[in-house]
This record gives sequence, structure tokens and C-alpha cells, in this order.
Amino acid sequence: MNVRGFASLARSHRWRLDQLRRKVAELDAMRVGLVEQDMALERQLAAERQTAGAMTLVDFAAYSRRIGERRDSLAKSIAELVRALAQASEQVAEEYRQAKKYEIALDREAERRRREQQRREQADLDEIGLTYHNA
Repeated sequence: MNVRGFASLARSHRWRLDQLRRKVAELDAMRVGLVEQDMALERQLAAERQTAGAMTLVDFAAYSRRIGERRDSLAKSIAELVRALAQASEQVAEEYRQAKKYEIALDREAERRRREQQRREQADLDEIGLTYHNA
């Protein structure tokens, strides 16, 4: 494959890698938001326990049960996000490996061209030196 092809593939993989990293950041932000909601519900339940004297036991039990159901739902959502985050992180790692492979190929090609240019320059200098030496 020519250098332009490698450059195009490397650019494509870097773009995809950036997209996947954004997805991971969004998923993590969603997870943090859900954890914060869960903690808020926990604080709300604790505050209601403090003031439960005004409520009847049945009212507080129903309220506590609803809060528990909401927290269970949040826990399931958090677990799903954690799985999605793990999968997205694996995709980021794989995309990074692919992008790095093409970048290494580009670097090797640039180094090969640099060495070839140096070899040609040295050959020219050697020829000039021989011409002056033999003259």
C-alpha cells in the first residue's frame, strides 16, 4: 500500500478513536449522573426517616418501598451502563491498536525515505570526492 493509503487509514482510525472516546465520556457522565441520583434518593430517605414521626408507619413504609424501587431501577441502569462502558473501552483499545499500526507503518516509511535520501546524498558526496581526488 502506498503512503497516501496508510495516511488515509491512520486518519480514519484516529477519527473513529476520537468518536469512541467521546462515547466513553458520555457513558461515564451518564453513569455518574445515575449514581448521584441514587445518592440523592438515599439522602432523601434518611431525611424522611428523621421526620417520620409525623407520618404513619404505613405511609412511611409505602414511601420507603417506592424509594427502594427507584433505587433498584437506578442500580440496574448503572449496571447496564457499566457493561456498555466496558464494551466501549474495549472498542477504544482495539481502535487504538489499529490506528497505532498504521502510524507505525507511516513512521517506518518516513524513516526509510530519510535513509534513502541520506544514502543518495552520501553517494553524491562520494562521487564528488572521487572526482576531486582523481583530478
